[in-house]
Parts: sequence; C-alpha cells; structure tokens
Amino acid sequence: MNTAEIIKIGVCLFIAALWSGIGLFIRHYPETIASYNTMPREKRDKIDIQRIGKLLSRCMLIGAVSMLLAPFIPSIALFNTLLFILPISILILAIIYINLFAARFRR
Repeated sequence: MNTAEIIKIGVCLFIAALWSGIGLFIRHYPETIASYNTMPREKRDKIDIQRIGKLLSRCMLIGAVSMLLAPFIPSIALFNTLLFILPISILILAIIYINLFAARFRR
C-alpha cells in the first residue's frame, strides 16, 4: 500500500465518521434541523419533526456507509470520481426526495 492509498482510506474514514456523527446527532436532536426553530409555532405543530429527523439520519448513515465502501472499489481511473460522486449523489437524491414528498411529514 502506498501513501496515496492510505490517504484515500483515511479521508474516507474521516468523512464516514463525520457523517455518522451528524446522522446520530440529528436522530437524537431533530430540533436542530435548519430553520425548524425559526418557524412559527403553528407551522411547527404541523410538521412531524421526529420522522424528518429519522429520514435525514438514515440518509447521512447511507452516505457514511458508501464512503466506507469506496476504498474497496478496485483502483481504476474512475476511483477518484466515484469516491466523491457516490455519497454526494445519495445526499442530493435525499434532498430531492425530501422536497418532493415533504407533505408526507405533515401531521
């Protein structure tokens, strides 16, 4: 294993640990989701923040798992591209899902 591979694995582990930590934090404290606390009380009462927190937590954990699997992709020319596109695309799809189906999280 050369130095570049060790650095790639270290970066993947760091990002996976960071995303896992953020995901677990969101699961336990969903009130910290951006703009939830600034909403008027009437709007907050209409939103199921626990379900949104669980969804965001799962999205972050899926991104973390994809980062953990990234170093085991065979070392091909696309490795560097896949390393960053895969987890980011998962998060973008999660954001699109949340925006399109936000009505499901209303009480």
